[in-house]
Amino acid sequence: MSSKSYLPSAVTCLRFIATPLFFYSFSGGQYIISLLIIVFAGVTDILDGYLARRMDSTSTLGAYLDVTADFTLIFVSFLAFVVRGWYDSWVLLLISTLFVVFLASSRLKKPIYDPVGKYLGSFLMGMILLSLLFPQPFLRQILLIILVLLSIISLISRFIFLSGTYKV
Repeated sequence: MSSKSYLPSAVTCLRFIATPLFFYSFSGGQYIISLLIIVFAGVTDILDGYLARRMDSTSTLGAYLDVTADFTLIFVSFLAFVVRGWYDSWVLLLISTLFVVFLASSRLKKPIYDPVGKYLGSFLMGMILLSLLFPQPFLRQILLIILVLLSIISLISRFIFLSGTYKV
């Protein structure tokens, strides 16, 4: 295996580095820096997948590393939001539950097709970005309602496909 095949994972690891930087900058009220860190993290998320496909170095381990980096960044970002009073603490439980269900159902032999859950991580990253760009409480409430609805639909669809009631 060439050293170039490790490049996608190295790019993924940049999100692990960005995570405490985001928490520190947001907690310190440096919202512009926080915004730049989230944009950087989004770019690395796109770039690592592109590189893995381009270099034909996709792997199960790399996919789990990517998801874990996303979850860590999302969870810590919402933790910072909770600490600042932007969101209620129960949102952390919701995000954690979604991640655990994803991991548990992804480890099964048969793939679980979840058209909503596939985009839930992207929505959460977008929610962080929009919360930073437009920090009005009303918008955050709308985003939270959408998150709850998407989460419910995602969980229902995962359990339907998991039960075998519906097959792709």
